[in-house]
Amino acid sequence: MIAQENNLSQESTPKRYRLVVRSAEEAVRMIREKLGENARVVSVRQTGGEGLKRFISSPKLEVIAEVPDPDLPEPQLDANDSTATKTVDKQDANASADVAPSKIVKPAKENLSNSFPKPLDDEQKDALNILTKAGFDETLISQIKSWPEVGNLEGLALADVLRKVTLCLSDRYKSMPTSVLSTKVALLGSPGAGKTTMLCKLLAHEVFINKRIPMVLKLENGVPNPDDSLRIFCDVIGVTLYRESSKIPPASLQSPLFIDIPGISINNASEWSSINNSLQELGVNSRILVLNGAYDTKVLAKCIRIGSNLDATHLAITHFDELSNASKLWPLILDSGLTPYCISTGQNVTGDFSSNVLNQMIAKSFPENLYAQTFSSYQRT
Repeated sequence: MIAQENNLSQESTPKRYRLVVRSAEEAVRMIREKLGENARVVSVRQTGGEGLKRFISSPKLEVIAEVPDPDLPEPQLDANDSTATKTVDKQDANASADVAPSKIVKPAKENLSNSFPKPLDDEQKDALNILTKAGFDETLISQIKSWPEVGNLEGLALADVLRKVTLCLSDRYKSMPTSVLSTKVALLGSPGAGKTTMLCKLLAHEVFINKRIPMVLKLENGVPNPDDSLRIFCDVIGVTLYRESSKIPPASLQSPLFIDIPGISINNASEWSSINNSLQELGVNSRILVLNGAYDTKVLAKCIRIGSNLDATHLAITHFDELSNASKLWPLILDSGLTPYCISTGQNVTGDFSSNVLNQMIAKSFPENLYAQTFSSYQRT
């Protein structure tokens, strides 16, 4: 979406526009196409939805761009739609951002100036060093250096490094094997991973978004697995919860079965083996490994190894909002062999849930000031 921020009382004041886009590259393209080569970025910030009403929303970037010459013609916005909105396919990686003119408002110069990116010093000559100091995972940087498609990054400008890294991560992510969930789905995870909360979000997604009637089985295997909170939630949204597998009707596309297992320590190999046997007896082919993204990398790697031994097929990441930088998750995601299924924030069922893992990861991996520096460098070229 593009909205003009022009001060009516000062004819010579440069015109400012607001873009809401899904990625840095999309913003650069939109700025050049709609505002021209002379436009420059003055601030960048990440935005995102909250709550069930934006259940499948993804973080976006809000960019304030400025056209220095007020006498330049207005950008050609979409005038065919009176609501000034343009729908796009969310699955289309090349989809354009929504473009929308809106009413003219007074510029908030003081607020915008506080959002200006701080200029980089001589460290800009070593962009990889900047990424490290900005919190980018060192293990990922080491891997990136070894990827042949990246080439030599030494001495490149920050904008070029960010562009190469982003494109490379996106390409590698899209080349991962994918698997579709079957009608029987088990959620695996250690205590504290947010497994039950994730299950509630999946159930709400099935009921309110997919218009299905899911079922839930509480599996115990000799380990206590209380159902108080889950049972209350199931009652609220009209989902039947079972504690005995013999009483469950056959699962189908319109009535899939979700299986909640008890929280088992990652060091308890015998219990995990018992759970695996039970899932095999139930014919459960889809198994989502739930990881708490805020956990230490070594713990997450061990959880993924356990998930692999349990024939996990998909990956769900919780507590994503607790991460200041998500770059540590890239090696785990790319090397796990699991299909990334979703990312969730918050520790309750009203937090955001997104199936667009790639956009979430890109947005959370690079600090906002690096995005702004990227835009500035793009427009100087």
